[in-house]
Amino acid sequence: MSEYEKVGLKVGLEVHQQLDSHKLFCNCPSVMRDKEPDFTVIRKQKAVAGEMGLKDIAAEAEEFKDKTFVYEGYNDTTCLVELDEEPVHPINKEALEIALIIAKSLNMRIFDEIEVMRKTVINGSNTSGFQRTALVGENGFIETSRGKVRVNMLAIEEDAAREMRREEGVVNFRLDRLGIPLVELRTEPDITSPEQAKETAEKLGLLMRMTGRVKRGIGTIRQDVNVSIKGGSRIEIKGFQELNDIPAVIKGEIDRQKNVLEIRNKLNSRKAKAVRDFKEVSRILSESESKLVKEALERGEKIIGMKLKGFDGMFKRVICGERTYAKEFVDYLKHFTDMKGFMHTDELPKYGIIDKQVFELKQLFTAGNEDLVLFLFGSEKECHRALHVLADRAEQLIAGVPSEVRNSMEDMSTKFLRPMPGASRMYPETDELPVKITKEMLKQIKLPDTPDQKMKKYVKLGLGEELSKQMIHSEYFPVFEELTDRFRKLNPILIASNLLSARDEIRKRFDANTDSLNKKHFIGTFELLENGNIAKEAVIELLAWLAVNPQAGAEEAMRKLKLQRISKKELEKFTDKILEENKELVEKKQFGVLMGFLMRKVRGRIDGELVSEVLKKKMGL
Repeated sequence: MSEYEKVGLKVGLEVHQQLDSHKLFCNCPSVMRDKEPDFTVIRKQKAVAGEMGLKDIAAEAEEFKDKTFVYEGYNDTTCLVELDEEPVHPINKEALEIALIIAKSLNMRIFDEIEVMRKTVINGSNTSGFQRTALVGENGFIETSRGKVRVNMLAIEEDAAREMRREEGVVNFRLDRLGIPLVELRTEPDITSPEQAKETAEKLGLLMRMTGRVKRGIGTIRQDVNVSIKGGSRIEIKGFQELNDIPAVIKGEIDRQKNVLEIRNKLNSRKAKAVRDFKEVSRILSESESKLVKEALERGEKIIGMKLKGFDGMFKRVICGERTYAKEFVDYLKHFTDMKGFMHTDELPKYGIIDKQVFELKQLFTAGNEDLVLFLFGSEKECHRALHVLADRAEQLIAGVPSEVRNSMEDMSTKFLRPMPGASRMYPETDELPVKITKEMLKQIKLPDTPDQKMKKYVKLGLGEELSKQMIHSEYFPVFEELTDRFRKLNPILIASNLLSARDEIRKRFDANTDSLNKKHFIGTFELLENGNIAKEAVIELLAWLAVNPQAGAEEAMRKLKLQRISKKELEKFTDKILEENKELVEKKQFGVLMGFLMRKVRGRIDGELVSEVLKKKMGL
């Protein structure tokens, strides 16, 4: 039995992939922008009842925080749909087709009718207060090296607005990302090891990329991981940037849940309890040397505390990485209040607070050796509200591992993000008609090659296994296929190598930004190459110029850089001249030096192999 079987590990994935199409419910382009916005709109959000007449618990918690949301937009790429000032347009048919292709690739049962629903969103990232989503298919699967993983759901939905900055009570979002079509895949908890979780995420991502119609780059695909162990609860972990982080974060969450359960058992043996008998402790601490205490009292704030029966020694216990048990309370407090933290007797005497004052604190709350006292600073109303939040958290942790949404951190630990959403967050979209999915529509869908089929195809083209693997995992394989089909005279290895390495080489050699390079530039360049207008050595230099001048064409770049291919006869004239000017080097058979002189004259205008061949012949080598 493996270590993961012993702890009863269960893992499920949620994968969100942006589709390469215009927005889902309007015709605005799906482009991210860096320029300053043209306008801003200020909103607040309020929790409302769902279809069953109930308010979502997470939505009510967010409303309690009373945040202000500022939405930034552009006159030419933001419309009234994104501002929630106009009803949605009919669903993007291209995006729906891509979703159907992915569903069929996963052997899913596709629904006869696509019904758009509204899903309550609590963090302000949707101007409407909800995300539009539609179920497309169910009961699919993907094969992994450790067995089949069921993919129980595929939905198509709109992406959220992009958070730009966050200040006290105010969050700024940019509307360029809001409405970009997403496919969401959700697996059953069939994954039984951290490594299988990474493999499954990678296979799902690759399967979607095989369509050639999904976006690539940072932020275009996101994975959420659901983790539970025996005796624990389902935890949804967000915030992954890299697939390689998945195993480490899962292992960290296993450790956290095991430690929280161990502490739970200790608390239960002590009959732990959050005692909601709040008392002011300002007088006891007024003569301390604590800077925090002095500053709070100078501001006219009160210091109010409470007792956590049975919690002594628990707050300093490490539960994951360098995170202590106390952080489970601090992060929860920060989510529901503006308080930054609190002080507790597990860390005292310290910070200018002496033994005598700790003794008096415990005496005031009739705290025994197994009890902990904590306190914080603020108005009486703020302190009482915050203490109730901390008492709630204590009660959750006395019961065990709370089921919640957590964020992954840089050290691979996790922190509380928000409560787990309830079932009352979903209700029908009244502005969008259902879409019928007919058998004829499904028959017309052509499935892309699987990764294995693609691999065999590329190897057959001569790329070899390593180069084929690189191409399949790159964002360029659709362009590669188009170029190899269009330019039959060119060696596929030459096309693949340039597609995969051009951007890095241009950045290194020319220190140029390559973001503006696109398919049009590659087509124009390879067309010149196939027609014999340029040599293959000119490809990178020509693309580098186009990266800086993206509006220009390949022919203009060739003329500006004087990269027109020269004939063998012209090469021989250059060679004769170099040899005549360097007779001493010719006598000493200094081929390398002479080759360097000659290449400076003809580099990029004729193939290097031919240059070498002509020079050797004329030197009698």
